[in-house]
Amino acid sequence: MGKYKIYRILLGNDISHFSNEKVFDYPSPQALMDDHVSSGIIIIDGLSNKNTENRTNVFETLALLRRSAVFCCDPIYFSHSMGDIDCLSDGITADIQERLTEAETILDRLEKIHSEKLLDNHNLRLMSYMYIRGEAYELKPLCVPFSPWVYVYPVAALLLDNELISPKRLRGEEMYRTCGVFKFDSEMPSSTKIINYLEENGYIEKTEITDRIRRCPKCGTGHLNYIDLCPNCGSIDFEKKTMIHCFTCGHVAPEIDFTRNMSFVCPNCETVLRHLGSDYDHPLESYECCVCGSRFIEPDVKADCFYCRTQTEPEDLAVSNIFSFHISEKGSVAVRTGTMQIAIRLFDDMNNVVFSYFCHTIGWFVNLRKRYPDEAFSVLGIKFSRVYEVEEALGEEFFKELMSEMASRIREMLRNTDMTTSTAPDTFWILLPRTTDEQCNIIARRICALSDLIAVPSVPKISITAKCFAMPCDLSGVSVERQMEIFGEELSSDYSREDA
Repeated sequence: MGKYKIYRILLGNDISHFSNEKVFDYPSPQALMDDHVSSGIIIIDGLSNKNTENRTNVFETLALLRRSAVFCCDPIYFSHSMGDIDCLSDGITADIQERLTEAETILDRLEKIHSEKLLDNHNLRLMSYMYIRGEAYELKPLCVPFSPWVYVYPVAALLLDNELISPKRLRGEEMYRTCGVFKFDSEMPSSTKIINYLEENGYIEKTEITDRIRRCPKCGTGHLNYIDLCPNCGSIDFEKKTMIHCFTCGHVAPEIDFTRNMSFVCPNCETVLRHLGSDYDHPLESYECCVCGSRFIEPDVKADCFYCRTQTEPEDLAVSNIFSFHISEKGSVAVRTGTMQIAIRLFDDMNNVVFSYFCHTIGWFVNLRKRYPDEAFSVLGIKFSRVYEVEEALGEEFFKELMSEMASRIREMLRNTDMTTSTAPDTFWILLPRTTDEQCNIIARRICALSDLIAVPSVPKISITAKCFAMPCDLSGVSVERQMEIFGEELSSDYSREDA
């Protein structure tokens, strides 16, 4: 018997896997999880790729296992090829002996990581999946032409553990409607954001570029129709026509307006036009609008999004480079230690630090103030509201521009000696050395006023709550981290009252 247990999930009677290795059979993935067994090699068997229902059942089985904190990174194989969803498994085999060395190597690496940290950390779960499959493993994009996103990372999407992302019970044709693989409405963009987040922070690295596509700046989808419009009224109702320019009076009109009894006669001055080049010519104007009647050489071109119907100038479209990724050395260390150290980047090149270091520095200032009472310092908390509503209304690209403008204005109020950190995506903290409570309150009021300066018409306004906190001179056994939690509760309470 091999080093690790082999579990076979039998979904039907079309069994093709046979092995000399001892195999533990289960009728469903839920039965496997209910048995509270440890990680092992998993084979999904019993169904062939003969209809959509079988593929759907296999996909749902795989999705349930990948959402499990115990089995999310385990090697999982299909006994039959399932077509488009094969890419979500670790391979196809009718005899696990053929894959035993590969599977055991994966599980050997899995034993070295902190599996308990995978329960509620999606970032660590994805990096662990990549890490235990070796340095050569690449997270590759999949082209799904009929999905809103065009390119997706289905393996990453499958590892997200969220009630909203569970593989719903869909009819077979609906499950395969968009991409021939599966239909996920929220986890595809979520997984892409996680991948971008990890790449920006150095946990995964780009390898080869696969493609470059253009997306709608409002909704981020890639299905665009490039339409020609009348430059004057914006109508799509125009026709390409041959124009004639009368040299006698300068009148320009479509050729049909000049045609009379097999000859060209100017409808304006009644001159008979006999010779091209001496009596008339064909000007550059080649289009005529059927709505406003204007004539033009070239129509305007705009990209019309099929998904949200937003029309955008081609040069304003969001350009996305599609890459494959592999785990970096920093990512490997994070997987082995079970911790991620990510600098907060709302304030770009300011002194952004992880929360633990931020608290350590506050503790140092508290001790300094005990010895030198004149060494004042303040802690400023900032909380944003309606961030996600505004992002949905504006689209990702415009939202980034708005937040960049907000961060730029906040940076102008801070000094190089100030330190920033974050405890939530919408909650930030600033340590202000040599700053009294009165000076800190002035900065807080200025930051709160930014919500009016960056408001966008017809879009929910981002509300900013900023409050100054005075760290007690004597923490009386309370840790700085706990004191910051108390400050956070006060900040949230003020935010709730203002939002109400």
